[in-house]
Amino acid sequence: MKIQQLSAQILFVLIGLFVSVSFISAQDDTKTRSITSDDFISQRPAAASSGLTGKTNRNSSKANVKNQKPRRATYKYVRQDKNIVRRKANQAKPQATNNATKTNKPEKVSEVGVTMWKLRPSRSSDTGFKLPVLVNNQRQLWTAERVNPDTPFQRGDRVRLAVESSDVGYLYVIDSETYLDGSYGEPFLIFPASMDEDNSVRPGLLVDIPDQNEDLPYFLINPKQANYTGELLTVIISPKPLTGIKIDREGKIKNLAELIELETSSNAEIFSRSDEEDKIYTKAEANSTCGSKTRQLTREKSPQNPCGAQTRQLTREEPQPQSIYRVKTQAGQPAVTFIRLNVRN
Repeated sequence: MKIQQLSAQILFVLIGLFVSVSFISAQDDTKTRSITSDDFISQRPAAASSGLTGKTNRNSSKANVKNQKPRRATYKYVRQDKNIVRRKANQAKPQATNNATKTNKPEKVSEVGVTMWKLRPSRSSDTGFKLPVLVNNQRQLWTAERVNPDTPFQRGDRVRLAVESSDVGYLYVIDSETYLDGSYGEPFLIFPASMDEDNSVRPGLLVDIPDQNEDLPYFLINPKQANYTGELLTVIISPKPLTGIKIDREGKIKNLAELIELETSSNAEIFSRSDEEDKIYTKAEANSTCGSKTRQLTREKSPQNPCGAQTRQLTREEPQPQSIYRVKTQAGQPAVTFIRLNVRN
């Protein structure tokens, strides 16, 4: 009898240890985690206060708006990106003078929504917003379809990008080519077009790169070097304008040390949607874009609506980004993450 009681007690202890270890393992193993978009889309406006313009707003009754429920998506863990960039040491060295002032600040988690689009010939069943493409010197209307963040591209692919922030702030996107030996090309600021432009962002406003209103709103992947492997985009959401970044007339970053210091602070977890919804670029997304104007175009400035009078915010009921980058940073500091375009030659 005592042996049975002792065995039961041992079994009870072992079960307790197993449960405890399993709980700790589940907490430590971030690769098993998934998240929902609840926190991200809660920062967007509700449909009733989204400032919708045109027929959509006039025809929407209060009853219909009241009955709308926020859409939610589930995101699975992809990987962690922490200071993945190693630029050449002889180009510049990061300045550590500001790091000491950051250590005492509390940690903050910002979220950056990213959607990669690949254009393809439209099908009769496609109902989304189509974009002009030049094929053999003739214009065609193609469909933009979502792809996962690590999708490999090929020569001749036409791609575009959309970025959304969960925070109010200022967006900067810097592009560098990547090469087979692990090195990087010169970094160029591709958004905003100049440091004097309005680059403010807020939840629900998309930044399309390139801008959908450009003549050909996509990037054509056309490598010029044999060792080319793709592009690396450094995405920065800053609570205040970055005054330290300097560019030349072509947009090339002149003070590389400032960029290196920003990049070394990056610490992001990447989650991608596990469902097959919202695969096609929609009219709602097209209407919510700020765009990334080229240097020949001027972005319209307005304190109330920096993206122009026709632009509106995506609401909680509308398409959500393909990927969410959860960036850990210190309060008051820029959130920095990386988007990779991997290209197979």
